[in-house]
Amino acid sequence: MNRFLLPLLLLAMAALNSSCGEHSHDAAAHADHATTPPDNATATAHDALPAVTLDNGQRWKANPETTSGIANMVGILNAFEPASGDPKALKTALEEEFGLIFERCTMEGEAHNQLHNYLLPIHQALRDFEGSDAQRAALGAQLAAYGNYFE
Repeated sequence: MNRFLLPLLLLAMAALNSSCGEHSHDAAAHADHATTPPDNATATAHDALPAVTLDNGQRWKANPETTSGIANMVGILNAFEPASGDPKALKTALEEEFGLIFERCTMEGEAHNQLHNYLLPIHQALRDFEGSDAQRAALGAQLAAYGNYFE
């Protein structure tokens, strides 16, 4: 694993933990997810991320601020005009909205943990985001998956 990836992932998880309202978090559980090595040596960093699971086959209840934040990110992404838009401005707008999701987070328990599992790949995508067609499509697909896990 890249010597910078693990510290960055741990830092991101610490930021996610500390920014989601004023409720307790099981930091050890989050750290276990971040340090669990992939099953094979050719796995990517994305493969090492914890998967989002359902609540006994049902979607998790999300707070309205999280749902509107995801919808806002979808809107920002969809409004971008590749021919005339500024990819740096797009990244900034997406990162700002992403930050607001954490600022306004009130979720707790396993729903909260699963939200973090859902958001970690988005965080990684935004870190290296340059606005290419492929990156926009991949981010759009990840954002669209929100409704598969949360209501």
